[in-house]
Amino acid sequence: MKRLASGLVILAALATGCGSEPPPSESAKAGDAPRQDAEPTLDASAPRAALSAQRKKPSAARSRARVVEVLPPGNRSAAKSEAATDGEKLPDRVLEQNKRLRREVDHLKALEAEQRRVELALGGGVGAFYDAPLQLGASGLGWPVSGSVVSPFGQRWGRLHAGVDIAAPAGTVIRASQDGGVAIAGPTGGYGNYVCVQHTTRLSTCYAHLSRFLTRKGAVVRQGQAIGLVGCTGHCFGDHLHFETRVDGQPVDPLTYL
Repeated sequence: MKRLASGLVILAALATGCGSEPPPSESAKAGDAPRQDAEPTLDASAPRAALSAQRKKPSAARSRARVVEVLPPGNRSAAKSEAATDGEKLPDRVLEQNKRLRREVDHLKALEAEQRRVELALGGGVGAFYDAPLQLGASGLGWPVSGSVVSPFGQRWGRLHAGVDIAAPAGTVIRASQDGGVAIAGPTGGYGNYVCVQHTTRLSTCYAHLSRFLTRKGAVVRQGQAIGLVGCTGHCFGDHLHFETRVDGQPVDPLTYL
């Protein structure tokens, strides 16, 4: 009986095992079921692609409007930059103004180049063979020509315009502003035909761009005497008289004497 009971128990156990699979382990359950919180697989090429796309986008700084360069007067090397690099040309008014300013600066440079020669010729009474008291103020000198002042004495763009420009047509007679002796009479660089009359050991007057001389170096002239004719010799861009007053060879404003 005992053997029969044991056999029945074994058969019951075998019948139960054949009808079902063993329960999965905890690790198997975790491996078989899809994980909801699993991190996505990273693609190594993704950061590079994103960086490449970012580089292709124009930055705010690059998309800003370009500023057209303003040309300083006299800068010939920058003349080619007058048109924007994007093909946009500056307005004709700006181009014409730049051209006029460059002409005026070149004119000042040409006159400035002769300043030292004139100062040496007139300073310290050199060549002052005609002497008279130094007269200050408007009553001492007369106007060399009749006309309006079209360009005053003073600094322009860092350079000195050493006299005043008086408008007058070509051939107008230029008269000595005061009695004196002719210290300079001849071509003088940017001044063109140039005459300087020394009135005292300190005061002189000078006349530039003459078309013709009516005096010579060493001559004694009287106030109002013709010494030349208006023209446009040397570095100029139109008939006029460039008139200077100098004290010890140094230029001073003529309008304080006229």
